[in-house]
Amino acid sequence: MTDYSTQKLQCYCCGKASEHSVLMSSNSRGSPDLDQRPPKMYRWTIGSWLQECPYCGYVAPDIDKGDAKARKFFESDEFRVASLDPSPDPVTRRFLVRAAQHAYQGERRLAFLSTLSAAWVADDANQPTEAASLRLRAARHLEGPRITSIDTRLLLLDVLRRASSWEAAEALAVELAAEELGYPFAEIVAFHRDKIAARDDERYTIGQALEGKPPPALPTTAEDQELIKAIARHIKIVPNPRRT
Repeated sequence: MTDYSTQKLQCYCCGKASEHSVLMSSNSRGSPDLDQRPPKMYRWTIGSWLQECPYCGYVAPDIDKGDAKARKFFESDEFRVASLDPSPDPVTRRFLVRAAQHAYQGERRLAFLSTLSAAWVADDANQPTEAASLRLRAARHLEGPRITSIDTRLLLLDVLRRASSWEAAEALAVELAAEELGYPFAEIVAFHRDKIAARDDERYTIGQALEGKPPPALPTTAEDQELIKAIARHIKIVPNPRRT
């Protein structure tokens, strides 16, 4: 069940008060997508993940909160440009403003994730061309110094495949495969490589990628057991996943 509450909030940047629908609770059942998009019902709350002040345009998860970095971005030309984004969907635009803030602050992974969230909005609106364009836009936030995080590179791999950027996706998959990753990362990379070879840009869940590929027997050492459990929690593996 998902619950909302209407609250009057005072904007951190301009000080004016406005009413907002605030998400109080929700739940999710099933496996997340390979790009970590959550399963329903929580995925349907995406319109409430960010708030926007109707007076000054400040965007944040909670517009009554902020810090010096947020105010500096709010006063920048980058904020004004991002606020004029031509996207007709206000939820998409909020995510892109937030991505611009993260990019301005040098937080390229967060900029990538915010732009990816905008792509999810396009997915929901059945706009595959716009969704692919936003995924490529998200990927551009990760250009520059090499990314070492396996988690981030796996997300990027799905983003590139979903955007039909086949050469870039295959190159990243080859790079990951060469690292001899363990379970479940190696299985997810192999799943992607099969879909890339088939030129398949459809949405798949983590559960689907691991279906029929149970984890290896837990190692005997306590440290290794905890590592396997941590990985499972991190990617939110669930039993008996179904594609939705």
